[in-house]
Amino acid sequence: MAILRRFPVPRKAAVFLPALALLAVSISCPLASAQSASKLPEVDIFGGYSYLRFDAKPLGFADSLNLNGANVSASMPDFYQGLGAAIDISGHITGQMEEFNFMIGPQYTFEWKGMRLYGHGLYGRARDRLRLPGTTVVEPSSLSRAIAFGGGVDVPFKGRFSLRAIQADYLITDEFGSSQHNVRLSTGLIYRFGKK
Repeated sequence: MAILRRFPVPRKAAVFLPALALLAVSISCPLASAQSASKLPEVDIFGGYSYLRFDAKPLGFADSLNLNGANVSASMPDFYQGLGAAIDISGHITGQMEEFNFMIGPQYTFEWKGMRLYGHGLYGRARDRLRLPGTTVVEPSSLSRAIAFGGGVDVPFKGRFSLRAIQADYLITDEFGSSQHNVRLSTGLIYRFGKK
């Protein structure tokens, strides 16, 4: 009430606002039914935790590094008989380095016993930054190609939500002039837009 006293609503607006709300609802209801009738294409949005076992020996480290981070992707899983496409973005970090991957590629999906299994081949770019305190003001970084081959299992959860039980990728990058062969594991939630 203090807000109304401070900012009074004119009488014309008080009559106009409910009429405007009723008009918005009456327009949006036919649009929603038209969208469901036209069967919008399915789009799956995934987000969750990701682990990267990075092959750091070619960069001069004593052993491979364990990086933790996040993976986000958007996919249209059914352009034609299970064949679709995916965009995949991930970021991982540890005390010694950080890596970001931006990839896109084809994905094949099929259903088995209520679960969704998929495989993909992704291509894009990887950005690595070495975090070496005390060496230089600017941390050395590299931008190179990234290729991922892998797949996963999605389990229906509730309504439009699914659980990505596991996504496993064999990730190849070429950072600082040398090749790394990495393993990336991800898990999280999916929300499905469009048709069910």
